[in-house]
Amino acid sequence: MVNAIEYPQVQSIMHLEHGQIEVLKLLIPNNCYVVNRTVAEIAQDSRFPKGSLIIGYQPHRHEDLMIPDGSTVLEADSTVLIVTKPGSLHQVIDFIEGCTS
Repeated sequence: MVNAIEYPQVQSIMHLEHGQIEVLKLLIPNNCYVVNRTVAEIAQDSRFPKGSLIIGYQPHRHEDLMIPDGSTVLEADSTVLIVTKPGSLHQVIDFIEGCTS
């Protein structure tokens, strides 16, 4: 419940290994930095928190969740699953939602 209040943009969050790792599901908004970038480009960006990984990708609501590779291009209004450490959660959200002007 606390996560839903603190992070309303997170569609769901799972805490694993007694809270040592978190998996979150985020919608990629329009006009954001990650739109039309590959998973590899995102992973190499110095602003993307170290130790975080994009582990799932759903291009559209009606499509199945897939395991992305480095060449997977993220689209607007798609969904990603990201694994991260609890201390990096806010950074991950800020990075994914960072919109261009």
